[in-house]
Amino acid sequence: MTVEIVVDELVVRGLPPEQARTAAAALERQLTALATGSTDSIPSRSESVRRLPPVRAGSPAGVGEAVAGAVWQGLGEGGRT
Repeated sequence: MTVEIVVDELVVRGLPPEQARTAAAALERQLTALATGSTDSIPSRSESVRRLPPVRAGSPAGVGEAVAGAVWQGLGEGGRT
């Protein structure tokens, strides 16, 4: 199975630009790591647009990792929001 996640726009509020870039890079790294594992729990669908709940983290990289976890969990839920 191939998993493609497209983030058209990532809005990070409350972080200066450099820290927002750190969070975005951590998001990409964590999603890549998660997708490298088993994707068996992800149901097939063509496209999904949704808003996920806010996340809390103690660092810019933690923000990216928390968002990646929320996205991955949302994928496993099969489109429920």
